[in-house]
Amino acid sequence: MIKRKLMPLHQWVEERFIGDPPTMCTLRRLCVNGELPAKKIGRKWYIDVEAEVNYTGDELADNVLKGV
Repeated sequence: MIKRKLMPLHQWVEERFIGDPPTMCTLRRLCVNGELPAKKIGRKWYIDVEAEVNYTGDELADNVLKGV
């Protein structure tokens, strides 16, 4: 089993954004919809940091990076 580095959503937001970040509601929706590489553990969301580095926002490019 591969261990992935997971970061709590609130901590990821602090490190990733300068200025006004998206609201937590928006970020949770992106997690639910699979638009962010996230995993829900209990009631909290965690970002897969390694997968997020390869996330471009372009579906075709993301599939190439994933090897799909």
